[in-house]
Amino acid sequence: MQSSREGFVRRTFRGKALILIRCEEYSLKTASLLVVLLIAGTLTANFGLQKVGAVIRPAASSPLAFTLLANIEGWNATVSGCTSGTPNCDPTITQFRGVPFAATIKWGDCCTHDFAIYTAGFATTGVDPTNVCSTANTNGCLAASNTVFQSTTTLSFNATVPKDDFTGLGSYEYFCQFHPTSMHGKFTLYKNPDLAKAGTVNIVDVATVAFSFAATPTSSNWNAAADLNNDGKVDILDVALDAFYFGQPI
Repeated sequence: MQSSREGFVRRTFRGKALILIRCEEYSLKTASLLVVLLIAGTLTANFGLQKVGAVIRPAASSPLAFTLLANIEGWNATVSGCTSGTPNCDPTITQFRGVPFAATIKWGDCCTHDFAIYTAGFATTGVDPTNVCSTANTNGCLAASNTVFQSTTTLSFNATVPKDDFTGLGSYEYFCQFHPTSMHGKFTLYKNPDLAKAGTVNIVDVATVAFSFAATPTSSNWNAAADLNNDGKVDILDVALDAFYFGQPI
C-alpha cells in the first residue's frame, strides 16, 4: 500500500514538474519571440520605414508637442523655393488617433499667419480665413489657431482617424489660411502605439502586437488596435511602429 502511494506521489510530482517545464518553455518561447520582434521592428523602423520617423525636426521631447515656424515660403522654411514635405519645408507630421497633441506656431517673417487643420484631400483653392472650423465637419476646416504676427500661438487637437476600416493610414491637411498655396503640409495618422494606455510605449504594448502577429480580421487572435497602420493585418510594420516609439511618452 505504501509503495502504491509513493508511486502515485512520484507520478503526480513528475506530472506537475512536466507542466512547470512546459510552462517555462512556453514563457521562454514567448519572451524570445518578443525580443526577436522588437529587434526586427527596431531595424525596420530605423532603416526601412522612414514614414514612421516623419515627426518634424528638431525632434521634440514628446511626439505630441511640436513647433512650426510660420513663413510665407513654407512652414519651417529657411530658403526660398523650398521642397515641400521635408523637415525645413511643410513637413509631414506623424500623430496618433485618440491622442491629443499641441502645436506651437511661431511667427517668422513679414505677414499674418494662422495654423488650420483640414480633412484629408481638401483643395487648397477652398482654404480661406473665413472658413468655419468644426470637428463635426466631414469636408473642410476642423480647427484653427489664433493669428500670429510678431507673436506665438498654440493649437491643441485630438485626431479621430484612421477608422477601423482597414483602408490604411489616416491623414489631415494643415494650412496657413492666409497663404494656403505655399504653407500646406500633411499629417500622417496611426492608431495609438500605447495600446495599454500606460502613457508610455512599453513591452506590454509590444507583447499585445506580438500576440496578434500575422492575424487578419478573420483570425481568432485578431485585435484591431494592434493593426497600427490600419491595413487589415498585424505584421512587422506594426511592430516597427511600437519599436520606433518604444520608451517614449504617448
